[in-house]
Amino acid sequence: MTKQNGLYEYVKPLASLSAGMLYLAQAGHEKLTINQAVFFLLVAAADARGSPLTLQEILENSDGALSPGIKNSYKALLEVNTRTSNERYALGWITREVDPNDERQKYLRLTKKGREVAMAVMLATGQLKPRHMGAEHELT
Repeated sequence: MTKQNGLYEYVKPLASLSAGMLYLAQAGHEKLTINQAVFFLLVAAADARGSPLTLQEILENSDGALSPGIKNSYKALLEVNTRTSNERYALGWITREVDPNDERQKYLRLTKKGREVAMAVMLATGQLKPRHMGAEHELT
């Protein structure tokens, strides 16, 4: 590989990103979009910081990275419930929690299944390294 094209220094981060997106594609279903995968990663990052966000906050802070259609298509990432329009495609990675101080606010958090997927993405991208062959991991 030549260093002339200017991308050489980015090979490792691009490969890492690719590994994460491939894992999400495999963990999801055939209708999972890149937009939904990016949305999931934004929810996972906010939840990992202990500061879950609302749909509106995610849209406002995404700097145009998400298409407007995500307002409806993110529902495929939600837990299966009576409000999920198509249970066949509901991944169950995200749940909506009502703010006890303002019932209009619904914070998006990862479900147990969503945390498992997020951890697996981090392993696939090299952001986590297994401590043992068990379930414990450490950040790199």
